[in-house]
Amino acid sequence: MITKTLYDLIRQSAERGLILQKEDGSMPSGHNGPYFDTETPVRNTGHWLVTFLKVYEITGDNRFLNAASKAANYLLSEKARPAKAAFWHRKNPEKDLSNGLIGQAWSIEALSVAAQYCTNPDIIKTALNVFLMHPFNPETGLWHKIDLNGNDSTPDRTFNHQLWFAAAGSLLKQSSPDEDIVKRLNIFMDNLEVNLNLYSSGLIVHNLEKRGKTQIKKKLLKIINKSPQDKVIYKAIGYHQFNLYAFALLKGSFPFHSFWESNKFKSLWEYANSREYEEKLYQSEYGYPYNPPGFEMAYALEIFGNAMIDKRENQDKWIARQILLCFDFASGLMTKGSKDPHTQAARIYEAVRLPDLKINL
Repeated sequence: MITKTLYDLIRQSAERGLILQKEDGSMPSGHNGPYFDTETPVRNTGHWLVTFLKVYEITGDNRFLNAASKAANYLLSEKARPAKAAFWHRKNPEKDLSNGLIGQAWSIEALSVAAQYCTNPDIIKTALNVFLMHPFNPETGLWHKIDLNGNDSTPDRTFNHQLWFAAAGSLLKQSSPDEDIVKRLNIFMDNLEVNLNLYSSGLIVHNLEKRGKTQIKKKLLKIINKSPQDKVIYKAIGYHQFNLYAFALLKGSFPFHSFWESNKFKSLWEYANSREYEEKLYQSEYGYPYNPPGFEMAYALEIFGNAMIDKRENQDKWIARQILLCFDFASGLMTKGSKDPHTQAARIYEAVRLPDLKINL
């Protein structure tokens, strides 16, 4: 048995990231995993920014702080925000170039973390401006997308996009408790039980239902049992723990909200800890080859887990699985088995919020 520590692997990746970083501070761009939408460097640069800062925190090595500063400056540049409005995330002309709320959430998340280490006031100012630029409907508790020029588009109908945008706002709230942000986040949290839909198993429905319609369509209630190859279901499975990671971020800002004691949250948490979910996650192309479920479940367990022994055992299991399936020890990057190695390598950043756990391989 080989024993590693999580921070050893994060540090190893960051060392490789220093080599990959371009002079303008950007990092190699991917194609949004299984969606194959060619992306700008904005997404991965934001992810690597968070990793560089974690390794600087661990080591005190200024090389990583300098790399993070360069990455932050790239996100503040005209290349990243050509119209000084939304961040430019993808190049597919048939889709929104901002990548909806999720693209903006990733960039706001990165800048919110950077603001804790870097003295440039434009970092937090930009994150605040972009967040508040997105129209918010207080009746539904949902945000609208904007285009690159900042024009109002339509409500983002993907649940994890709404959730992650709120999670990014909660990180921003910790750096700058703006009154409007706090108000919107509170309304979002109060509407979660209405906007969140589950299948009968407890699996989170990927897309939002429009208000006024049946929140869980009857024809979908048994779809997991009837159609195990259904792409919609396997997409939802690959994003279940991605949602849980965002929930865990929100828990930090709203530790006592009633949602955490709701039947819906208990149901989705129970499903995440089921054997059925673990098994079907292997079959989803949105699981290990794209999202890093091992890190996402380990962080969810860190925040929502109960008994310490069971929590640590489960975290060890999830992290070891993620590393064994996806980490390439020869390159020092998390690229194994991925259709989009640049994006997968950047997503090791999701492990930085975990303690330095031992990994038995």
